Formats: sequence, C-alpha cells, structure tokens
Amino acid sequence: MRWLLPLGLFVVAAIAGFWLALNAIPGVIMGKAMDRIGALGSEAGDVRHAPRLREDNQTIVRASPDMLYSVCVYDVSEEPVAVEAPWPADGNYASVSFYDARTNNFAVFSDRNGDASPVGIVLTGNALERDAPAGAHTIVAPTPRGLILYRRVIDADTDMTAAETERRGFTCARLSDE
Repeated sequence: MRWLLPLGLFVVAAIAGFWLALNAIPGVIMGKAMDRIGALGSEAGDVRHAPRLREDNQTIVRASPDMLYSVCVYDVSEEPVAVEAPWPADGNYASVSFYDARTNNFAVFSDRNGDASPVGIVLTGNALERDAPAGAHTIVAPTPRGLILYRRVIDADTDMTAAETERRGFTCARLSDE
C-alpha cells in the first residue's frame, strides 16, 4: 500500500508531462517563432526573405548555407491566403512547406512533384471554402495561423542574381488582395 500513492503520483505526472510535450510546448514554440518573424517586419501574409546564410548570421541552428529561405506568417481566420511559388530555372530543388500553429508540417509542394511552372496555392481555414482561382491547389490549414517556408537550393554554379529574382516571386497575400 505504501507504494500506491507514489506510483499514482508518478502516473499522473507522466500523463501531464506527455500532454504538455505534445500539445502545449509546440504551440508556445511556434507562437514565439511567428512573433519573432512579425517583429522583423513581416505581418501576416507578407514574405520575409532571409539573407543568404553564413556562420555569423544564422538564427536557426543547423540551417543550410546551401539554401535560400523565405517565410511568411499566414492567418486564414478571416479569409484565404494565395501563395505563389516559382521553381528554379536552373534545375535546383525548391519547395514550399506549410506548418500549423503546433509545428506540424501539413503540406509540401516541390518542383520535383509537379510541372516546372510556378505553383499557385490557396490556403484556407474552412474545408467548405473553394474560392481558388482556376489551376490553383487548395489546401485546408488545420489551425488559423502558422508559417509557410520557401526553400531553394543554391550551389557554386548558381546565378545568385537570378536566384534572388526567382525567390522574390514567392508571395503570400490575402485572396481578396489578389
């Protein structure tokens, strides 16, 4: 009988810790990331193009110096967000990844799983909402807010001027602004 109380407390603490690890902590982490991006001058729907990474300017642990990164905070609580993503003309890899408010990756588009033309995506918060322009992919966000990350591989042969121009073609805007 003396061990039942400590065992019960251990089980309750383990369940509470498990719940926190799966539910509360990821939301806090993503909330801080979205706030940090917003503080850098990016509002919901605006794209932030990170400078090319070097050892002295990394803000993300283990970010790849062989990639160009752009990110936008999305908010589909009131209206859908239209996303445009250009694929590299030089054949290097590029992708657009969608993350919900709990850090879950819920969709990825890349130049390897479609045609070579830029991809148009409409992100919505309502499964019944289908106001996408013709030819655009429609995906439903599991949470009203989150992040959209555009990554483009660069190498020694990459024309950086062309790569920057292509990357700046990555846009996120409210559908009504289109």
